[in-house]
Amino acid sequence: MPEIRANGITLHYQWRGQEDGPVLVLINGLLTDLSSWNGHLPHFTPYFRVLTYDCRGQGASEKPDDGPYTPRLHADDLKGLLDGLGVEKAALLGVSSGACVALSFAGRWPERVSALVLANGYGAADTAMQVKLNSWLRAMEAGGGPLRFDVSVAWIWGATFLNRHYEALRPWREKGTALPAHAVLHLIRGAMDHDALVQAANITCPTLLMTGDEDVLTPLRYSRALEQRIPGSRVVVLPEAGHCMFLEQVDLFSRTALDFLRQALLA
Repeated sequence: MPEIRANGITLHYQWRGQEDGPVLVLINGLLTDLSSWNGHLPHFTPYFRVLTYDCRGQGASEKPDDGPYTPRLHADDLKGLLDGLGVEKAALLGVSSGACVALSFAGRWPERVSALVLANGYGAADTAMQVKLNSWLRAMEAGGGPLRFDVSVAWIWGATFLNRHYEALRPWREKGTALPAHAVLHLIRGAMDHDALVQAANITCPTLLMTGDEDVLTPLRYSRALEQRIPGSRVVVLPEAGHCMFLEQVDLFSRTALDFLRQALLA
């Protein structure tokens, strides 16, 4: 798959979909990679030119040992990626920490964002968020990737999904524990160092805020706080869905985001 130098590092990326369609960038969450979007691509590629990429420290992208990898730094990387690919304007769909990256980008360069979907994100890492993420940090330091994954499971996956499909987590445990320790620590510390609430008011494009009714990591109040700051934005709550709702309910998530994006960009 192709690579590009952006903001001083090498990023792994992939184009899919319509050559002449509006550009849609999908930004995955913490400790995953661009393959996490595979189930969603059939929904988006008939309408958009879809760009997926591995953020700094994840997947096949470079993992420099100088952190933390903050959402602001990831947004700088995204700007470098889009500049390098000649993309002047794009719609952004980010999940979890990817939503924080999209928020940071859109707040700083609003003229480059045509539409915005922020799923299970947060505008700032308040004390409650830092306490949650710090438990992952301590687990990583004490027992490495496997313990970090086990500690994070109840925060990431919704109760409905865990009760029905707990065994399905095995591949995600293997993927999540394969990253180098330094990259994991830089990613978690970066997520703890996020505050883009002030810049959120700069966003001018159509914006959809998505969350799940079982999300205990970034509950509804985080989306409501962003709704108050982003002009014209609205919140949608998916039922029986946790923080990782884009993997728990692939079809419902994609249909909800796609309906919004088609109305914003193709109507």
